[in-house]
Amino acid sequence: MIEFKGVTKVYGSGGNEVKALDGIDLEVKKGEICGVIGFSGAGKSTLIRTVNLLERPTAGQIIVDGLDLTALSKKDVRGVKRKIGMVFQHFNLLNSKTVYANVAIPLLLSNVPQKVIKERVAELLSFVGLEDKANQYPDQLSGGQKQRVGIARALATQPSILLCDEATSALDPQTTASILKLLKKINEEYNITILMITHEMSVIREVCDTVAVIEGGKIIESGSVFEVFSNPKTKTASNFVSSVLNDSIPESVLKLVQEENSQGQIFKINFVGKSSGQPLLSQIAKRFDLHINVLFGNITELQGIPFGHLIVELQGTESEIKRALLVMNQENVSVKEVNAHAS
Repeated sequence: MIEFKGVTKVYGSGGNEVKALDGIDLEVKKGEICGVIGFSGAGKSTLIRTVNLLERPTAGQIIVDGLDLTALSKKDVRGVKRKIGMVFQHFNLLNSKTVYANVAIPLLLSNVPQKVIKERVAELLSFVGLEDKANQYPDQLSGGQKQRVGIARALATQPSILLCDEATSALDPQTTASILKLLKKINEEYNITILMITHEMSVIREVCDTVAVIEGGKIIESGSVFEVFSNPKTKTASNFVSSVLNDSIPESVLKLVQEENSQGQIFKINFVGKSSGQPLLSQIAKRFDLHINVLFGNITELQGIPFGHLIVELQGTESEIKRALLVMNQENVSVKEVNAHAS
């Protein structure tokens, strides 16, 4: 559906060049919700704006539905862009026009008959839950309502792709949850492919099928949400995941362990699927001569699959600890030692 091939974007010239994108390769399949996450300045906004050529890449190809947009004429590009809707962080509504008029703008620009416009706008306002706000103005709406108007406007031309540029970052957590639920509904009921950028890993966890981590204008890691959350391969991805899963030892607990100068070994145990509900530590404690001290842990759900982790301290002989680790590794859990005693 959307494919980036070697996409590079350079701003400036001569000695003042800044490379915002550096050889991006990424594929978003039809019907997916793909999230691109990165810190400020990583290049994510530039990346999403290349899809509809708001930013034309310096090099590389942007392929949408099999068409290389960089090789098309301006006329042909306009035709493709009608199938690409965009939702902005700060809504981009016209305050001088009503909700109805804001949603109707793309249709008016496409010379759609008034009767069709009226039917389409009514349908969309009902879909986003704002059928009673048609004659109000943006200043009379809450932030969440404004974003729903922006979403309705982006859907007006019946796009096959929806781009979301930090669509929830200006909203409070409760409103964010409602907007994410709406985006999921759009994806499922209209079969629209969604590419969203964000700096919030919680957004990725809630609605995305796949995720790509961008840093310094490069995709440093990508995969299914479950793959990246359960086994991040880069430090940046790990930091983002930790911000949501809270999978590190709290400083207060770490301090206590260090002060006690315990000779035990500390491990992080990841549980996936059915193993999340098994009394594994209880079984280990009964089978081996070990004291088990649970330091921290939680359980969540990723793409419908239970996923949890525990950070535990095992106190006992080296041989007993090794035997216990061998059993745990055979039970579909991941076990990694944590160096919590380092200064």
